[in-house]
Amino acid sequence: MRRFAFKLEKVLELRRYHEREWELKLAEVTGRVLEVEHEISAWADRRHGAGRRHIAIGRVDMSELHSREDFLLMVDDRVRNLQSRLVALHAERDRVRERYLEFSRRRKALSRLKERRGDDYYRESLRDEHRTLDEIAGSMASRRVLESEDDDV
Repeated sequence: MRRFAFKLEKVLELRRYHEREWELKLAEVTGRVLEVEHEISAWADRRHGAGRRHIAIGRVDMSELHSREDFLLMVDDRVRNLQSRLVALHAERDRVRERYLEFSRRRKALSRLKERRGDDYYRESLRDEHRTLDEIAGSMASRRVLESEDDDV
């Protein structure tokens, strides 16, 4: 039995390539989202650590108090910037995910078509094989009948 040859195999390969390309882009954007989320978490931990420092009773060093306040403002500003960047990255990831899903749907449609045509091909090949075997069996039976008639004469 011959192997099934899908005529659109090159198109399917091209679609697989494009799907993989968008999958890698999605992974890259997701990695950047995770980096920003991790950085926000790290800055939040630093802020929490700086906010827990207590002022000692007695003489207060105002420069240290101002430095701490400046640090907290800087951390808050950095976190705000990171959060706005995170919103933009989420939007970018959604756009890339949509493109990935589009290319994935295209590839899956062609893969299903290949699978259906392959199943049809092999089903038809089995029918042909059974037909051929039936013809061989029928011709053998008719030969036996003819031979037995020739022997009888």
